Amino acid sequence: MDDRQLDELFDDNKLEMAIKKGKKRSTRKTVLISLLVAVTLFIVIFITNAVITIKLSNQAFDYNQTRVKLTVPNGYISKSADSMGFLVGRGDYAVTREVGDKPVILENSVSLFGLIPPLFISRGVGGSGQEAGEWPTDYWENGYRKMIFFHPEISYKEYKNDLNELEKISGDKLIELGISFDKPYKAADISTILPNVKKSWYWVDAFRSSDLDQHKTDAQEHDAKSTYISENEVLGVRMREFYDNELRDYASLLWLLNTSKDKKYNEVYKELVTKGYTDSSNVPILGAIVYGTKDELKSLIGNPHIKGASFGVVVDKY
Repeated sequence: MDDRQLDELFDDNKLEMAIKKGKKRSTRKTVLISLLVAVTLFIVIFITNAVITIKLSNQAFDYNQTRVKLTVPNGYISKSADSMGFLVGRGDYAVTREVGDKPVILENSVSLFGLIPPLFISRGVGGSGQEAGEWPTDYWENGYRKMIFFHPEISYKEYKNDLNELEKISGDKLIELGISFDKPYKAADISTILPNVKKSWYWVDAFRSSDLDQHKTDAQEHDAKSTYISENEVLGVRMREFYDNELRDYASLLWLLNTSKDKKYNEVYKELVTKGYTDSSNVPILGAIVYGTKDELKSLIGNPHIKGASFGVVVDKY
C-alpha cells in the first residue's frame, strides 16, 4: 500500500463525514421508530377511550331509560345524542310520551358520564305555580302539566277534579287526564268502570309501606290542596285498547323494579312479591290515564268510581 492510499485511509475529513452519515441514519431510524410508537400509542389510547366512553354512554342511557320508564307514565327517550371527550361524555336526550298516537316531548335532559367525573345525571328543569286558594300546578320543562293522583286508601281533605274544567278547553284539543279511583279494582273491572273512553295507562298499587305511611301522615297534617301524589311518584303499566284490560306489560314493570340501581325500587319489587302481586290478574289498580277530546271525556263527569281527576298534556288533536 503506497503513501497516497494510507493518507486517504486516515483522512480526518472523510472519517468525520462517515461518522456524521452514520449518525444521520441512526437519528432517522430513531425518529421513525419514535413516530411509529407514538402513532401506535395514540391509536391504542384512542380505541381504548372510545371503548370505555361508549360503554359508559350505554350504561348512562340504560340508567336514564329505566328511570324515565319508572317516573314518567308512558314515558320513554325518543332521541339521544352523545358528545365524547377523554374518558368523559355528555348525552342530550328528549323525554317523550304519547298522548294517543301523538308523541309529545316533555323535557330535554342532559346526562354527564365518565370516569372523571363519576357518572351523574342532570335532568331538565320544569316549573310550578300556585294562586291563593288554588291547587298548585307543576309543569314539565316544555310547559305541559304534570298530573296528580290520590291514593284510595288515604283520606284527603280535598280532591282535585278537573272534569269540572272541561268546558274551558277547546274542542280541537287532545286531553290527557289522570284519574284516581274511589277504591282499588282489578284490571278486568276497568272497562266497566271507565266505559267509552280511551285508556293509555293503569296505576298499580306499588308503594313501599313507609312511603304510603308518609303520604297518610301528610294528608292528615298538611293543608288540603298541598297533599297529593305526583305523577313522578306513581308506578303503572302502559295500556293499549286491544289489550282488553290485560296488563301485558306488568312483567316488564316487575323486571325494571327488580333490576333498578335505585334501592327504593328494589324494595317496591320485594313488597309486591311478598303481597303475591306477581300475577297481573290480581294486582290492585288505583287509577288510570285516559285521553280524548272534551266531548269524549264528558262521559266521565259524575262517575261514582272517580275520586279525583287531573289534566296532564293538552295538545292540538291534529
